[in-house]
Amino acid sequence: MKFYRALHPRPAVIVGSGNVEQGKTNLMACSWITPISVEPPTIGFACATKHYTKELIDKYQAFSVNITEDYELIFKVGSVKGREIDKIKKFAIKTKPSPNFKLPLLEKSMATFECKVLEGIEVGDHVFYIGEVLFWEAKDFDEEGFKEFWKLPLHKTGRFFVFCDKKVYMVK
Repeated sequence: MKFYRALHPRPAVIVGSGNVEQGKTNLMACSWITPISVEPPTIGFACATKHYTKELIDKYQAFSVNITEDYELIFKVGSVKGREIDKIKKFAIKTKPSPNFKLPLLEKSMATFECKVLEGIEVGDHVFYIGEVLFWEAKDFDEEGFKEFWKLPLHKTGRFFVFCDKKVYMVK
């Protein structure tokens, strides 16, 4: 039994790495991700040491985070190896380069973030990357977060995703 399944479902995102202008990119499905600090704004995520994403992040010292409601795309990019297949071409994903590091940002995203690596901490078979957010943008977003939060996919396991209902519960 895998202990980490007790921590699921979790928000699922697509992490981008590499450099669009140099034609060397990868996209990785990720649910082991979290905000770290408000000031400076930082995001952290875990990446397996054997992944192509790790190789590209170590080379370019940056990564993007793409929040999309397209759970099928999240599954697809997590189902093939970027070292063997150009996922952007294979799945006809429209991307644009991030402003500073030219990372792949998904054009059809609820939000995108460009992060500069501050630190990578090796823990067992993963590296936990901490990145400072240099740029971010979000659609249909306000001080409370996403207006249509129920569209955010939560990854349960394998091919299974779950979604919130539209209800908001307030503790009294």
